[in-house]
Amino acid sequence: MGSAWAQKKYPYTFPTTPTSVSTKDSKITYDISASLGEQNGKQYQEVNLGINWVMNSFLNWRNAVFTRMGNEVTSVSGLDSSLRLQLTSINDDNTFGIHAFLGPGVRVATENYNAAFGEAGLIFKLGGIQVGAGIKSLQYFEGRADKNKDPLPKNENQVFIILSGGGTL
Repeated sequence: MGSAWAQKKYPYTFPTTPTSVSTKDSKITYDISASLGEQNGKQYQEVNLGINWVMNSFLNWRNAVFTRMGNEVTSVSGLDSSLRLQLTSINDDNTFGIHAFLGPGVRVATENYNAAFGEAGLIFKLGGIQVGAGIKSLQYFEGRADKNKDPLPKNENQVFIILSGGGTL
């Protein structure tokens, strides 16, 4: 690889118009991810649309709207906001690389599903496509119950996959 961990600067500038901002270290990106989890033996899926403010080569503030669904689980929607520490190693022509992240976050959601969480993941870049996986561990603030009124645990782990294109805002 052409660069060492956390030393690759993100080459990005906004269009040069009078109202734009220009910086080499900061950019806005987007991603879509899907999560799988289980509550009291019942499977659910979550879909997330994330907007990332990559502040510099090692810090990313991610905000993602999500919706959780499943046949026998309560549907939930909300916003996940996390601050991710990240390390990236990518070749000089920006076509192949690896990206690791971890950090804390907070979930603001419907149906008493507000929670604090920690997450970590690994993403591989090949050309303009990025594919990865990770885990999110949620600690809920309030007691919850499933559709059968059975209590749900105060913590939960989700495994997720990440698909990201070459898009930048």
